[in-house]
Amino acid sequence: MSARHPLTRRALLRGGGGAAGVAALGGLSGLAGTALAASGRDPRERPNVVLIMADRLRADALKSYDDVLPNSAHTPSLDALADESLRFRYFVPDGLPAIPARRALLTGMRSYPFRDWRATAGVPAIPGWHKIWDFQPLMPELVKASGVETVYVTDNPLLSGPRFDFVRRTGKLPLSAGHTSTERSYFQPLRRAPLRREPTTAVLDEGVRLIDELKGKQPFFLGLDAFDPVDAFEMPRQYVLGEGPVQLYSSLEPDYFSYQQTVKVHGAGLADTVRELYAREVRQVDDAVGRLLHKLDAAGLGHNTVVIFASEGGIGLGEQGTFGHPAGMWHRRVYQAPLLVRDPRRRWAGETSSWFASTHDVPTTILSYLDVVIPGKMAGEDLTTLFDDDDLPGRLYFTSGIDTHLMAGDREWLLIGRSDEDQWRLYHLDDTDKPDDVEDKTVTAPTVLQSIREFAIWSAGGTLPEFGHTSALRPNKPDEKTTVASDGTLNQDEQDAQRLGVAQGG
Repeated sequence: MSARHPLTRRALLRGGGGAAGVAALGGLSGLAGTALAASGRDPRERPNVVLIMADRLRADALKSYDDVLPNSAHTPSLDALADESLRFRYFVPDGLPAIPARRALLTGMRSYPFRDWRATAGVPAIPGWHKIWDFQPLMPELVKASGVETVYVTDNPLLSGPRFDFVRRTGKLPLSAGHTSTERSYFQPLRRAPLRREPTTAVLDEGVRLIDELKGKQPFFLGLDAFDPVDAFEMPRQYVLGEGPVQLYSSLEPDYFSYQQTVKVHGAGLADTVRELYAREVRQVDDAVGRLLHKLDAAGLGHNTVVIFASEGGIGLGEQGTFGHPAGMWHRRVYQAPLLVRDPRRRWAGETSSWFASTHDVPTTILSYLDVVIPGKMAGEDLTTLFDDDDLPGRLYFTSGIDTHLMAGDREWLLIGRSDEDQWRLYHLDDTDKPDDVEDKTVTAPTVLQSIREFAIWSAGGTLPEFGHTSALRPNKPDEKTTVASDGTLNQDEQDAQRLGVAQGG
């Protein structure tokens, strides 16, 4: 089914997109000789590609998105990039936050429903937070094998080992086993904290330095991926509701940061202060993007380089009394992110697409630009089809997952469910709402709820995933019996052991 949605500014563009890889690929052996698609284009005529992945940059932080979510900072460089790009109004990462989004970005495979999750040392034991498995394709690895000079600059601690020899690190330390947060603390004590250099800025500046080196090695792929959290605050544990030690991202239950509890200590101006500090950090990122784009133009590369700018997701800045991520996940400020694609020929420059794009579409699009065969395991759509003025099949809804929670929706509705309970919450979205006016109350619309719920379960594979303490769980077979102790209970670890999900060797 194909639907059409108007561009916000001047022309018409399709809605759309199912999920399908365009070619099967059994591995990397022999890839270098077969990596080019059947276009017959000389490899030297392929464009360069620069990918910028920002950390927790909200869509409404950009002036170019201010007709969508009016709360933007001053972002002249990103606005200039948007004027030369196709802007995707509804870009929702298919798994949140940082690690699931990066897995989709690098593999082209959907992160949610996290059925391949197994706890990984060094990161929190949260569904979706694990390393990239050996069986999964890697977009930069495929690009490199096709003969394209490939550098991926990141501070992601999980990108290590022989598969990641294209990674150039920025010198940051990996996350500790306890996941010590490197986020800024602007709540405790509340004062005008000194502005520190953002991880995104450090990564982008490394990209500026590399441009001269890569200019003589065209075509090239340069990935600039800022992984380290960029928040205007961290959650002080004494202000978190509930008991026990606080772990960042530990739960989506209502035990996250409470604005109402905080204002008793710091006063009602807290949200304004946090937003001001966040805006200062966004301006730093914008300045760094400006330096990179200027360097590309100065090196004579602007006319033959694809530039893709995206973010892993947004963040709550006090709307409806919630701060952080994934607190307040029903707000588009948390799950909606920017996506800009600047085509070398500036096709659809300055236009806005209402197509539901997601993180796993990005690697497929990059491989298509570079004429690299797309592995069948990749589920993303090739967004270059839009630039060719061709239709993509209709994506009726977006889906995403955070921990044990599932999100699905369209331009008017958002449905949130839990993988361990058949409980669903439906919210109505209104593009005219201002950040502090968004209703966080569930609404009753049985027909809408049922249709989105059916799609959500279908997109998760027909059943909702279940998770134990250390892995995804395999559903019981109909004839499977569960033994219980004399008191009628079963230890959680014993349950997990009985119902381990993904194959142990996966």
